[in-house]
Amino acid sequence: MKNKHHLMGWLLLTVALSLVSVVMADETEIYFADKSGTVAPNVLFVIDASGSMKQVVTTDTQNPKRTRMQVLKDSFQEVMNTAPSNLNVGLMHYANHGLGNDYWWSSIKGTNFPISPIDAEVPPLGDDNLPNPAVGTVVRKFLADIVHDWEANGYTPIVDSLYEAARYFRGDTVEWGMDVPTIGWAAHPLTYDNAPTCKTSHPEPCVKSWGQCNTNIVPGSCASTSHNQCCVWIPTGGDGSGSCKNDDYTCSTVIEKCQHTICDEVEGDPTYKSPIQYSCQANYLVLMSDGKPEYPYFPGLGDTDGTRYYPPSVKNLAMSDFNPMPAPDWTAYFTGLIATNNSQIKVAPPLQDYLGAAANNCGTTAAAPRGYNSGRCGPELTRWLADTDHNDALKGKQGIDTYTVAFALGDEPTGTAYLKDLATKEDGAFTADNAEQLAGAFKAILNSISKASSSFSSPTYAIDTNNMLAHSDEVYIPMFDRSTTAMWSGNVKKFARTVDGKIVGEPLVRDPVTNKVISGKAVVNDKGEFLETADDLWGPISGADVTSGGAASQLPVPDSRNLYTDVSANSDLTAAENALKGSNANLPIASVYQDNDGNSGHGDNPNGCDPDNPDANSRSECTTLKNQLIDFIRGKNPDGTVRKQMGDILNSKPLVVDYGDGEERIFAATNEGFLHSIDTGNGEEQWAFMPKGLLPNIKTFMENLPTKDHVYGIDGPLTLWNYDKNLDGDIETADQDKRILFFGLRRGGNAYYALDITEPDSPVILWKKENAPDVDDGVLDSLGETWSKPTLAKMRVGSRTSNTLRDVVVFGAGYDPNKDVETVSDRLADTLGRDVMIVDALSGEIHWSLQRDLYNNVAADNPVKHSIPGDIRVMDMDRNGALDRLYFSDTGGNVWRVDMDHDLRDSDLDMYNYDEAILTKIADLGTNGDNGTDTRKFFYEPDIALIQNNGKVHMTISLGSGYRTHPLNTNTEDRFYVLMDPNVYNEPPAGFVALNNADLVNAKTGFTGVNDNLLTPPADTTYKGWYYDFSHSGEKVLAPAVTFLNKVVFTTFAPVDKDGQGPSPDPCEVPPNSARAYVLDLFTGKAVANLDRDAGTGTSGKDDFVVAGFNEILDAAKIIFRLPSAADGGACVEGDCQQTVEIRVGKLEMPILDASNDEQGTGVGGVTGSVDLTDVLPRMFWLDHNVTD
Repeated sequence: MKNKHHLMGWLLLTVALSLVSVVMADETEIYFADKSGTVAPNVLFVIDASGSMKQVVTTDTQNPKRTRMQVLKDSFQEVMNTAPSNLNVGLMHYANHGLGNDYWWSSIKGTNFPISPIDAEVPPLGDDNLPNPAVGTVVRKFLADIVHDWEANGYTPIVDSLYEAARYFRGDTVEWGMDVPTIGWAAHPLTYDNAPTCKTSHPEPCVKSWGQCNTNIVPGSCASTSHNQCCVWIPTGGDGSGSCKNDDYTCSTVIEKCQHTICDEVEGDPTYKSPIQYSCQANYLVLMSDGKPEYPYFPGLGDTDGTRYYPPSVKNLAMSDFNPMPAPDWTAYFTGLIATNNSQIKVAPPLQDYLGAAANNCGTTAAAPRGYNSGRCGPELTRWLADTDHNDALKGKQGIDTYTVAFALGDEPTGTAYLKDLATKEDGAFTADNAEQLAGAFKAILNSISKASSSFSSPTYAIDTNNMLAHSDEVYIPMFDRSTTAMWSGNVKKFARTVDGKIVGEPLVRDPVTNKVISGKAVVNDKGEFLETADDLWGPISGADVTSGGAASQLPVPDSRNLYTDVSANSDLTAAENALKGSNANLPIASVYQDNDGNSGHGDNPNGCDPDNPDANSRSECTTLKNQLIDFIRGKNPDGTVRKQMGDILNSKPLVVDYGDGEERIFAATNEGFLHSIDTGNGEEQWAFMPKGLLPNIKTFMENLPTKDHVYGIDGPLTLWNYDKNLDGDIETADQDKRILFFGLRRGGNAYYALDITEPDSPVILWKKENAPDVDDGVLDSLGETWSKPTLAKMRVGSRTSNTLRDVVVFGAGYDPNKDVETVSDRLADTLGRDVMIVDALSGEIHWSLQRDLYNNVAADNPVKHSIPGDIRVMDMDRNGALDRLYFSDTGGNVWRVDMDHDLRDSDLDMYNYDEAILTKIADLGTNGDNGTDTRKFFYEPDIALIQNNGKVHMTISLGSGYRTHPLNTNTEDRFYVLMDPNVYNEPPAGFVALNNADLVNAKTGFTGVNDNLLTPPADTTYKGWYYDFSHSGEKVLAPAVTFLNKVVFTTFAPVDKDGQGPSPDPCEVPPNSARAYVLDLFTGKAVANLDRDAGTGTSGKDDFVVAGFNEILDAAKIIFRLPSAADGGACVEGDCQQTVEIRVGKLEMPILDASNDEQGTGVGGVTGSVDLTDVLPRMFWLDHNVTD
């Protein structure tokens, strides 16, 4: 037990530290942005100080002569010393007082000390009944000092004390603590307003036999010492006798008698000050008792204990409570006792009236709980406290949960059971029989409360229609639900799209001729939020419930799932040696067990099963653990129950593969670590693949502890390549055709995979590129987190006379987590991701690497000093079917260009020597030029457009800066840029100087007098582009731009609301954030369209932006080419056929641009008329109609 004791203390400290040191570093910080986790919970200790606490704890391992009260004092001090700092704590107790003639009920008390921040300094106390704290004493120490001053005496009025505690939490009038503050049972004056005063009083002689002057005085003596400053003597005799100056006193010497003023009648209406301040604040009662509920009893009446008497809060005493009378002469005594008791009870509603319907007749006809009349209404009270809102002024429900500790009740199982009945928190009833267990119980409770304080309710998030996958009239929506624990739930749900573009669910109505969907049950409201009645095509009505319906509901039973990993040399994932099963010998414990501390059998690996232990695989407990982990990820909980679980789909996007003959699969990657292959017909998973590098996450998911660090799996985008070798339009295995799926892990790791999925149920790893210790090729050791989407292209490999056009994928080398550190001066230089790689799509051979082929793998010579997480824009400028130019940006705010075909211009015959490619920095925009640090960051590829105007060709480069891994950052002045590349067809000249911010025009101020619809650049031939400063604090660009018809469209994210207002001071209010969609003139940055379709807003009715979403980071705008139609909307006929275009962003119900919001029908502002697609440069230079983007 000793080791366990110390471990609990260590865990408690760890939790406390983790709550103040968590640093988020990815886009999920927008879901953890609210401060509700910082609101300290309220904890009121209600502690037993009754006479039974005098008993010795014979099982005390530290000192078998200590009494229960001594054990309590020592344990409580230890608990206070080590308690987490994110708590508000207060104190209340009962008993600690004998049965006096005047104040017999004084075992029931008011709140001793108000709930206060545990590390706050104790404020001035004034007149009270507590020991005096030294200057600077903090609450955690003072509460321990208060407990240390207690003496055990009195009975066990549990229900009355809980009633008083309830009144304190709710801000009701003081009942049992209603008295002048120096009296021992009085509530502390800091806990209430409207202090009571003494209306009438009388002097009382104090002698040894009375002993009821102060709770700090041992009964029967006036010789105890107290530290209460209220005790000031007025001496009148040589023996030290005299009178008290006020209502309390302490004898510092042996005094036989003195005078003390007794207050006969108190007046006033003190009202407790509720400690509940915030709507998201958790509230707890922690009750410790060493006995059953009990009141004074009379053996002469046959009483064996005091459990047959009702709590006075429930029912006043009556003569019937003392029947049968042992002798007639007792009648007068009990008549007087009843009269005295009932007249002294403070005026307050009886407890059953206080509870209302929740009382369930607890004070009358209901059975006594556990047979104790003395415990009546206790369970009903704590359940009512937990289930009821106790502050109408705050949003939501402010409940109060109860924990209980049964101390030294081993011989009282019924009493223990009663205390368990009072606990409302799950696993909230504790038992303790010695000092170690008592401290452990208190610590476990505070540990649980501390963890709960970092939790907060998940708001409703609107779906981002940019992330939907539409395939014919089918729509697949990936979903996720944020959690405060490691495992986030996800799903993919299937809906339909009507002919007029609405998303609908079952039941569907189809056109009897075309079979197109005409209507169905609505799925989302006008805000893009799921309706509770939403019914997807794969599962039952599930509404906004992420875990219900969809593909998750159709997962096979755990033992029947086809789950694979890549732990063997066999590339066939369906081979037995790649099965994700406990029976697979290729899955040692090291492959699935996370090594947390590097020490076998210590810390987080107490059973010696960590990978560093060479004996781990031979230990039966390790095998059991491995099988349990694998069973868990297959969908079986440790208790054997089945869980239908898919991980969250955050940045990846599902992709449909049409295999022909009616067979379709949707591939969905999740942060649980699986790539799922799902039948689009019934939503059933056919197989799933988890990269071996993600297997150690299983333990984290199974433990599912509270965390604000999101766990990532496969979070990167998917790219499908339909490789039609003989170009016959069909993908046939016999023709050596293939379907290949490329993906990176993004935050999940440093690897790219190419899976051959030609056969729908026989996936094969075609190749893998990863930065791993056992991979040493001089290139991949610079591969960072694989964010960049592999871009399909063709590349000529060979010489002038003998070259081959090879299929390749191009990607940036990823993100370096060094950039997670927001303070530039504290950040280490990037060592990962400073490369661009071109990889053979079929073989995985690295044909070209910027760092390897231009700088001989010498990182110091590489001028690219910052990581490249964005995609690479690939160009074929001479239109010969092969790439010849690359554009990319980096996280240092730079824009780069690579001219791949420089070798074509020299005299040798080796035309395709890409070692001679030319790297040029086009722009250096990280700062305004004052210090050269990388303040602005580019996470996405630049959008390139060729524009012909007035006989001249212009090339624009459009992109925006934004800290994607810290979207709430407000320290950077982010901007959107449109740059002019003056060397449209030629290489930049030697000595080309990169553009900086000073070279560019401020779009808001620099074009004064220029027509804001101008489609040509200003006359100044030195014009190099423009930038746009955002109006809202922290606004940034977190997605690629789209250039279309001389307009540039982009989205932003800002930690402000739609009106630009920042967070509320209320920590329970979720901080606002909003997404905006901009449409600006490509050459001037001016507004060009009526985006909100309100002529009264913007400049001359034109708007720079429109608010397009909340609580989401929008993707890039989408260009939608609608079906060709005649002018009247019908089928095309000769001479009457037009294909209209619209641009959509986020969840906006209306397109951001279409034919209806142009400039008075001219087509200048919006999108009107037919579009000649040959005039629009595609986003990818190379078009293969068999490629699904």
